[in-house]
Amino acid sequence: MRAPARSKRAYRIAGISYDAPDVLAAFAGRRSLIYALLSDPKSELIERYGLRDPQYAQGGKAYGVPRPIIFVVGRDGTIKAKLFEDTFRKRLPVGLVIETLDKVDPTRR
Repeated sequence: MRAPARSKRAYRIAGISYDAPDVLAAFAGRRSLIYALLSDPKSELIERYGLRDPQYAQGGKAYGVPRPIIFVVGRDGTIKAKLFEDTFRKRLPVGLVIETLDKVDPTRR
């Protein structure tokens, strides 16, 4: 008996960090990442979209750390879903992410 075929989802992924481009490149290289890591050293995008983790005070070493968040952006460029945790120490369950993607765009299953 064959295992069921896995469907391929055609989503593009990018990560945003306040780290410098060289730090992100080294991180991606060590982990063999195949998605883009975007540098936001002044946390401008992080701030604009309300991603900053509020538990870190301004002036502290971790100030600017974003919450782990996933925006699902539709083909039309609008945000269709937003998934996040309350601290960077937690990560979203993969099953929840896949379930959300399937609900937002079932044609990609």
